[in-house]
This record gives sequence, C-alpha cells and structure tokens, in this order.
Amino acid sequence: MNKLFFFNWALLLIGVGGFAQSQSKNESIIQGKLLLDSIWEPVVYLSHIKSFNDMYTMSNEMIIAEASVDSTGYFSFMPDYFPKDDQLFRVHVSKKETPAASLIIGGKEENHLFLIANNTAGIVINNFDKSELFGKFEISGYKPNASLKEIDLIESYRDSTRFNRSTMKKEFVTRAINEKLRFVADTSSHPLVSLYALHKSKFESNYPINQQFYKNYLEKWKGERSSYFNVFRSQLPMTKNENIYYYILLGLSFFVLGFLLNQFLRSKREKNKKQLSLLSVQERKIFNLIKLGRSNKEISEKYSIGLSTVKSHVSSIYTKLNVNSRKEAMDF
Repeated sequence: MNKLFFFNWALLLIGVGGFAQSQSKNESIIQGKLLLDSIWEPVVYLSHIKSFNDMYTMSNEMIIAEASVDSTGYFSFMPDYFPKDDQLFRVHVSKKETPAASLIIGGKEENHLFLIANNTAGIVINNFDKSELFGKFEISGYKPNASLKEIDLIESYRDSTRFNRSTMKKEFVTRAINEKLRFVADTSSHPLVSLYALHKSKFESNYPINQQFYKNYLEKWKGERSSYFNVFRSQLPMTKNENIYYYILLGLSFFVLGFLLNQFLRSKREKNKKQLSLLSVQERKIFNLIKLGRSNKEISEKYSIGLSTVKSHVSSIYTKLNVNSRKEAMDF
C-alpha cells in the first residue's frame, strides 16, 4: 500500500471522528430519492435491528414500516413512533416477484443499508446509480449515519481487487483493516457507531490477540446499558468467564450456607435430645400431651392426677427444656 493510500485513510478516519461528534437539527423524518432499475419493486422497507448479530438476518417480523417510491423516486417515513434513544435500523428494497423480506449481501445488487435513528432524527438518503443501488449514495441529516457510511467504506477495502493484485498477503490486509476499524471504535464518541465499527472488524476472531483492547473498551463504556452493549458484553470471552466465576461463587456460597445451616440444626437436635433425656417417664407423658395442645385440666383427667401435681410437672418440664411458656414447649 502506498503512502497516498494511507494518507487518504488518515483523512477518512478524521472525518469519521468529526461526523460522530455533531448532531442533526433536521425535522423528524426519514426520506430521500432512490433511482430504481426496473428489476426493483418501488417500495422501501424499514426494519428495526435489535442487536448487531441481527444485521444480516431478515424476517417479516423485523419490518416495521414500508413506503412507496413515487415516479420521481421520492419516499418517506415518519419516525415519530421511534424510541427517543438511538436504535439501529435497516432500509432495503426487494426485487420484483420476490418476498418483501429478501436480503442481498454483497455485490452490485446489495439491496440494503443501515442507519441510526430516533424519534427526532431527520435523515435524507439519495443514490446516484440505478445499476448499483446503494453502491453510490449519500446520507445526510443525522450525523452518526455519515460515520456508518465511512466505516462501510473502510470495510469495503477488505474485498477490493487492488489488494488481490498486490503481493501483500490478504491476511495482512485484513489485519490492517481490522486495526483501522478498532481505532474508529475506540475514538468514536457515539456508542452505536463504535459498536458498528467493532462488528465490522470481526471482533470475535481477533479478540484472543487484542484482549487488553477489549478490556479497556469495556471499561470505557461500562456506563452504557443499551441492549446492543449488553449483547456485545455477553459475547466476549472475558465476560463469559466472569459469569462462570460468578455462578461458581454463588454455588459455593449456597453450599457453605447449607453446610452451616445443617450443622446448626444438627447441633440443635442434639441439644434437644439431651434436654428431653432429662425428663422423667411421667414428665415425658405430660410433655407429649402439652405438644398436642391439651390443658392442665385435661392432663389431670387423662392420668387421674391432681391439678396441682400437673402444674408441678409442667414447671419441672419448663426448667429442664429451658422454655418459658406453653407455646415454647409446643414448638420445642
């Protein structure tokens, strides 16, 4: 790669950082003009992408709106029902006589693009070439989307023929591109832009040799609690290991607690047993009736003994069992 190419990349990365900082003041609408070849249905679909793992999956359930493309190519969505915080969306069109939920990945017929929007975002999308639907387009308005476009441009070098003709091995090119994407992720101030760059960098495969980077990255975004970041954290081996350690620690805690509780109950049973052995045969008979809820009078009639004798036995039972009331004796 020559010096000019690296210089262009440097300018490109500076542009990404600048785009991520600014905000749009346009009205709340997603609109644009698409030049469509005759192979495409004149309908634009809008899908909500709940996690970056779903970027390249498609189903009818993901489509939340559709808009007709008029004779001039104009279409529009009103995002007033969107959540107030930024979310990831996908705009796509489908070929005629194919299902609406059709996704084409790669090549000139790639039929989709991603954008970040909320309920106040104003976004304008225009393409310039019928033969390459989203190969040549501009996106303006809400600025994080310009950053997504620049990230896609960096990622596109991965399959560029200019590298295939060079003597440099493709794996070296891939490594350089991933480093650039991680740099964008690290320097971007917008959480979804940052995650978008990381997913384009194939983070799951390069994590083992860049563990410190991801450790620092998680620390930087520890306050970010969106569903996108929660899914991302769950995919990193370090957080998976932390979860394993957590459950191991939790299991050990329950084991220790169970052991201590068992020892306590065992000790209590032994103590109760010892106290019960202090009771005389007559006291044990009376104690059994106390536990059944019988009154002193009923005990007196049961064993044909005087009420005062029963009271004397009950007092002795209380002393030997170290209880202070009939209820405590019943619960013994």
